[in-house]
Amino acid sequence: MRNIIFFSLVFLLVLAACQAERPLPTATPVSEIVLAQVEAEPTQTAVPTPVPTAIPTATATAVPTVIPSPTATPSPIPPPVISLYIPQEWQPIAHQLVTQLNNDAPHFYWELVTNEQEAHIRLSSTEEGTLVHQEPLAVVVPFNASWDYTDAVTAQGVIDFGHQLARVMPWRNIDRTQKAMRIDGRFPTDADYPFHENWSLVGETDMETAVSAAVPIFQALMADPVIYMAAVGDIMLDRTLGSVIADGGIHFPFKLVAEPLQSADITVGNLETALGDVGEPVEKSFTFQSPPAAAEALAWGGFDVVSLANNHAMDYGPESLLQGIELLKAQNVAPIGAGANSEQARSPHIMQVNGLDVAFLGYVHVPVEARGTYFDTATWTATETTPGLAWAVPEEIIEDVTAVQAQADLVVVVLHSGYEYVEPPSEEQAAAAHAAIDAGADIVIGHHAHILQAVEFYKNGVVIYGLGNFAFNIDGNPDTAILNVWLDEDGVRQFEFIPAIVQYGGQPRFADAEESSRILGHIYRLSQGFPITAVEN
Repeated sequence: MRNIIFFSLVFLLVLAACQAERPLPTATPVSEIVLAQVEAEPTQTAVPTPVPTAIPTATATAVPTVIPSPTATPSPIPPPVISLYIPQEWQPIAHQLVTQLNNDAPHFYWELVTNEQEAHIRLSSTEEGTLVHQEPLAVVVPFNASWDYTDAVTAQGVIDFGHQLARVMPWRNIDRTQKAMRIDGRFPTDADYPFHENWSLVGETDMETAVSAAVPIFQALMADPVIYMAAVGDIMLDRTLGSVIADGGIHFPFKLVAEPLQSADITVGNLETALGDVGEPVEKSFTFQSPPAAAEALAWGGFDVVSLANNHAMDYGPESLLQGIELLKAQNVAPIGAGANSEQARSPHIMQVNGLDVAFLGYVHVPVEARGTYFDTATWTATETTPGLAWAVPEEIIEDVTAVQAQADLVVVVLHSGYEYVEPPSEEQAAAAHAAIDAGADIVIGHHAHILQAVEFYKNGVVIYGLGNFAFNIDGNPDTAILNVWLDEDGVRQFEFIPAIVQYGGQPRFADAEESSRILGHIYRLSQGFPITAVEN
């Protein structure tokens, strides 16, 4: 056993000696390894050795972020409620007023109340408060009453004590079958008209700001847009009047009656003559051609629209018709009822006045001349390709009026029709006028008979069948009139006649008191053949 242990120890000593004689492997430096890798790889841009960031010796204590508690969003404060009282007279626009107030004065919430005592603000006709509207008070009589003018003393008596015939009402409430009398020569639209009803906003003591916000809205919606239109009959600026114009007297034809024509918002007439200096007279009994300067005379006289739809506009052929149209346009006088083709002849002229759009259409329908060449004006009807006039075919009038209503608030039709020197309207004249009103026209203004004719209240419109001559050198009845018409968004509010006389040579002048009484009485008597019916709303 001892021998085995001895030999084991010997073996271990020999093995250790052998291990000591074997050389140990040499470790390769790290720098040589890196160099070998760099030489083996493609050349790269050297990256600078980063400088180690110094580590602070003491670490700062972190301050925890404070998250604020959520703030509750305040509820919006509702605007103060303003109760508003509108009297019965203004109920048609009451809801419009409130809507506009809530849109344009949003610092308050406006609501209507029916009890005046519960209102913060009320519209009142008393003298207190802030004035927002002044309404003319009219002394009103039926259209065909012989009472046309009065004075302030008499009118005050009617206002205070009433009258069997006359009524007192706000002028906006009048209907076309009535007339507001002129008081000391003043009409309700005149600045110095003596009688008014004042409307004011009256608020509680702490309502000053709300009242101030409401005033301009009430003023705008209570305003009364009205168009004042003047119209006359046949104008023929040839013969004596033409000679004076050609000599430089362009003011002469309308000099004595210029005021109402020039002051009207719109003035309308019928130019019953060719206009210009070209063309040759056609073969018919009477031919007229006014000098080119006649267009200037019309413009000076205040005319805005003239109808050429008549039996003399083409007396010198289509060449003169077209020249006349251009002469008128150059003077800002709009021609209607004629043109280079049927589309132009039937086209409306539309004007915007006081916020309202008014359309004008002109037509002619006269019989064949009963003497001489028996000329037929219908041969002048414009076609798709030839110049001419708009013939008064009822179906076409309905078509034209219906079409233009989409573009205009009001429609005026100028009609040259009937029989010369015959007072009752012809069947064709009435048919054309009624067609226009049936289609929605507000008024038809007629001429051709060379004499005054009747007035008819037809459905929702008015037909003035004949205004006679106006500026016309012709033998015959000298009585004539200027038609004054006031139009609002509902149509004809009121009209009246200003009597005039056509003097020798064709120049019109105002009638005197005796002549005026005769002329107005004649129109009223003629109109009795057309009973006044209730106004349709």
